[in-house]
Amino acid sequence: IAVHNTDEKPHRVTIRIPDRERSSLINLLSEGHSDGDGSGTHKLAIEGYGYRWYRVGGLDYILKRKKE
Repeated sequence: IAVHNTDEKPHRVTIRIPDRERSSLINLLSEGHSDGDGSGTHKLAIEGYGYRWYRVGGLDYILKRKKE
C-alpha cells in the first residue's frame, strides 16, 4: 500500500485491512510498522508532502505454506 500526502499540511489516514491473519502494515522504508487495532484498522499520520510504503502482513506466510 502506498500512501502519499500531496498537501503541505499533515494529514491523518485511516486504512482498514479486513484479513486478521495479515492485518499488520510493514513499512518498507523505515521501522515505522503498524499493527492496527483488533478490527484491522490503522490510523496513520503523514507529514506534509510525506509518503509511506507498506507491505500488508509479515513474511510468516512463507512458513505456513503447504508442502506439495
